Amino acid sequence: MTTNAKFCSKCGAPLEENAEFCVKCGAITNLTVTMAPDHERHPVHWLAVGLIVILIGVLFLLSQSTAMPTQIWLAYSVAGLGVVLVISGLVSYLEGLPPRREAHPSMPKSTEPSRKARFSGQLGIDHSTLTGKKMLLEFDPSVPYQTALRDYALECTSNKEKVLVLTPHGSVLEQALSGDEHVKTIHITHDLMLSSILDDHQERPLSMVYDSLTDLMLSTDPRTAYKFTLNALEQLSDSKITAIFLLNPSAHEPKDASSLRGLFSNQIIYGKEGMSHAKFS
Repeated sequence: MTTNAKFCSKCGAPLEENAEFCVKCGAITNLTVTMAPDHERHPVHWLAVGLIVILIGVLFLLSQSTAMPTQIWLAYSVAGLGVVLVISGLVSYLEGLPPRREAHPSMPKSTEPSRKARFSGQLGIDHSTLTGKKMLLEFDPSVPYQTALRDYALECTSNKEKVLVLTPHGSVLEQALSGDEHVKTIHITHDLMLSSILDDHQERPLSMVYDSLTDLMLSTDPRTAYKFTLNALEQLSDSKITAIFLLNPSAHEPKDASSLRGLFSNQIIYGKEGMSHAKFS
């Protein structure tokens, strides 16, 4: 019994029987194909020989039974031989094509999270869990926190929610969200009234990002920032309004940051190790 030989499907080099990878190109053996000896791999050659013999026999019989001139007999023979060789060549070519490599059945088509869960997926929750929550997102200013907020905005718009972003003019968050027609940016000014914004945007569900409590505290004082946040949470009490307030805790005294933190039952932390939630209810 003839033993089949294995050859690397990448470079064609022969492989040892129990080889785990190709010593020539390094390809792993599960990407190799098994090749049989020549007399087993090319049955088409024997088919071609058989067809040629049959063709010659048929033409010889026709030449004996009919008055076929020698030139015509030779012409038919050459034409028939050419057809057989062409068929043989095509079959050999098709057999020589490399096998299609199928994706591993357990391999996901894409590891990128869906737009409908780009933010919530990082927290290990569903988007529906975010709906109606009023959240404090504490960020490390050394990391690109605006990327997380862009993921949040894309997730909300993919779930057919109107998104409002309250941010200072020219902020990094405004730049990150520029060009998205489904996200509306409202510049924070000293006379900005949250109640008038809600009156102007009656769409529900509504998602809002306030950027940021840190800027508010630094421009006024911790007491004013606390009162503003408390009042804002009361105005956003609608269960169909989701809101995220940003805070850089490293910019404040621990007691001031803790005071604001106490107003929120949902807290998210975004730092160098990624995003997580400190508490979520």
